[in-house]
Amino acid sequence: MSEAQILLYNFKEEDRLRQIHRYLNKHKVSVRMVQPSEYLESLGFLFEIPGFAKNPVFNLGKNFQEEMMVLKDFSSEQLDEFLAFFKENGMPSVSLKAMLTPVTVHWDSVKLHEELMKEHAVMHSRK
Repeated sequence: MSEAQILLYNFKEEDRLRQIHRYLNKHKVSVRMVQPSEYLESLGFLFEIPGFAKNPVFNLGKNFQEEMMVLKDFSSEQLDEFLAFFKENGMPSVSLKAMLTPVTVHWDSVKLHEELMKEHAVMHSRK
């Protein structure tokens, strides 16, 4: 099985980010902080999956501010432990999160963000 990896977006609170990094490093999860200039790259490219090329289009303002994370090659146990880590440390969870799938691997960060925002709105309108 390949090494677990994670993409993090818009994590601004330094202490929280430091705690997350510490946890991920301890559990040997490779972390990439994605910058707005990379938002139009495919998730496959960002995870450095062979066969995914750099997008020649320059990002001219397609951005978002919300925290988001994309997880790759996490077992269900790793995922459960990582999500529990937020609760155990009294940290707010990340609302926008996704596992990399055969479909989303081709999406860029902006498209994934749009889809997660729609899902989040639907989930919270049911409560």
